[in-house]
Amino acid sequence: MANDVKLDIKITIPSSVEAAADMPVKWAAGLVNNAEIINSRRIAKIGDEGTFQSLVADPSTAGYSPMIDAAFVSKSGRNQANIVRAQYQNLATGFNKWNDKLNLMFETVGGVVAARFKDQVNNSKDNWATRAGNKTLRATGDRVRGLLLPQIVHWMVADPRASQMTNAMTIVAGSPYNFTAAGLLTAFKAAFMGKMTHSLMMILNAQLDAAEVTAQNTELAAFCTAVAAAAVKPFVAGGGATDSLADFEFIDPTLVFHARVVLT
Repeated sequence: MANDVKLDIKITIPSSVEAAADMPVKWAAGLVNNAEIINSRRIAKIGDEGTFQSLVADPSTAGYSPMIDAAFVSKSGRNQANIVRAQYQNLATGFNKWNDKLNLMFETVGGVVAARFKDQVNNSKDNWATRAGNKTLRATGDRVRGLLLPQIVHWMVADPRASQMTNAMTIVAGSPYNFTAAGLLTAFKAAFMGKMTHSLMMILNAQLDAAEVTAQNTELAAFCTAVAAAAVKPFVAGGGATDSLADFEFIDPTLVFHARVVLT
């Protein structure tokens, strides 16, 4: 049957999700307990000025350069090349200052290894919980109060657990359905949650700008189409009622993720 809707679900993205009380504690403990390892790996990775230049200054300058229009000239008369060169010099000669600050953070004080680092981590727990609640947890939810976007993956591969996952979900039509082509189920499961989370972060950072929503939906649609079985209609960003969808949709004040699988 043409335009056969096998799955049509929507998950409402909450405006925030309060971090469970133990989450910032575990976050801080993970950093504090591994402070020495973190510092030793930092030194092993970037332990001298030459390495700093190749791993930090060079890539940062390469990424910064396209941000300056080739025709731009500042009020002081500096062109693109002048500005990029100055940016590189600021970074390339900054190793000692960068290294000294980190050595200070991880210094042993009063017999406590990495005392300043540990203090800063412990003093940041509340800020971490706020940021997580306003961003990441809005995508993931948690295992105690219920998952959010991860449910989508289970429903789109017909995981046996899918029907038990309906947190903040509206089931418009259909039931759990594996839309993936043979051999691509694992690839979809491995990648799609990360892609959805990244897209949501980009949309939130852009303050729900319509153009950013469209751009992220276009990427999600392309990925889903690439792993879909031949019988599944292509995913269309902002598509109509008979199109397959993997879309964030913002209808003020509500943001939802809409997944629909339609067969040709």
